[in-house]
Amino acid sequence: MILRKTKFLNKNNIKMNRLEHYWGKYYPQFVVTSYWLLGLTNNFAYVIMLSAAHDILSDQNSNSTDLPKHNSTNRFDCNELSTGAILLADILPGIAIKLVAPFFVHKIKYWKRVVVVILTNSASFLLVSLTPSNLKPLIFLGVMAASFSSSFGEITFLSLSTLYIRTLSITGWASGTGAAGLIGSFGYAALTSLGLSPSSTILLMLFIPVLMALSYIALPTVDFARSRIYSELDTDSEERDKDQTESENNAGSINNGSLKDKFKLLPPLLKFMIPLFLVYFAEYFINQGLFELLYFKNSFIKEHKLQYRWYNVMYQLAVFVSRSSIKWIKIKFLPIFPILQIINIFVFLSHIYLDYFPSIWIVFLLIFWEGLLGGGCYVKY
Repeated sequence: MILRKTKFLNKNNIKMNRLEHYWGKYYPQFVVTSYWLLGLTNNFAYVIMLSAAHDILSDQNSNSTDLPKHNSTNRFDCNELSTGAILLADILPGIAIKLVAPFFVHKIKYWKRVVVVILTNSASFLLVSLTPSNLKPLIFLGVMAASFSSSFGEITFLSLSTLYIRTLSITGWASGTGAAGLIGSFGYAALTSLGLSPSSTILLMLFIPVLMALSYIALPTVDFARSRIYSELDTDSEERDKDQTESENNAGSINNGSLKDKFKLLPPLLKFMIPLFLVYFAEYFINQGLFELLYFKNSFIKEHKLQYRWYNVMYQLAVFVSRSSIKWIKIKFLPIFPILQIINIFVFLSHIYLDYFPSIWIVFLLIFWEGLLGGGCYVKY
């Protein structure tokens, strides 16, 4: 028994030595690629739940040839429950975990946190895809699992990123999370448009937590990252230690301050917090409150649920474009973002009440404009 255990440990050591060899040779590539994939997989479930919101709430969660059940009471063809309910289930658990996690998360090892993220990510896809449409509470539990997974994963991977070269880890993470919106929404819309049912499409996404696990395994270990940092330290250790001590003292003064002292730090941040709040309030109000009311019966996209899916794709495409190109566009008057986004609310609302847009293409253009503002605000603020 002892001999078998020794052989097993030796095999693991050989594998780790091989990995460390490649980590040392291609360290930047491993960090950027792993963090890009971690960002992609971490936000993927969150995006899928929002893209599938109309289908999740529908009593007919399939692409069968039977005629769909329509709401005959008005021209909007709405579900009984608004897609805003999915938004709440996809956000509130995340807010809760971000509020309480700082008090205990540092006591949990990183690999254990990642296991929790992977398990809840998997549970979200399984619960939403396999639960019958009449068991709405269980479906909402699946959406809440996606929210928990995404937020807890963000806390975990961003705190872990400080142990690597931040220009590598944060760059990969930011790009990966941005790609998650576009790839997730487009992938869901494309697969369902090709005839795959919404439940089967969501079940197919189970490869995402597997990819997350592989990405974490490929990421250089914490011990390896630390040893690399120590080996590259300058010989002038005295000056470095002095700077480090000063930074730690400054950080300690903030962390050890009273609650009243921490609240004093808020007023200077309000000029950023309030515009960001207004922009995202307007975005979510449009996306989860008004998208399902933008129904064109005579459009080239006939089905209401298909129109909703492609609205989300257009929005995510615009956000991706805006975040990628904002460094070439300089905007100094930052309050313009919330002002224009709130104007968008009234434009969409006026059409919903007056029905004056002649074509769905106008809605696509407005949604693209809305996404550009959202992505630009995220980067500029």
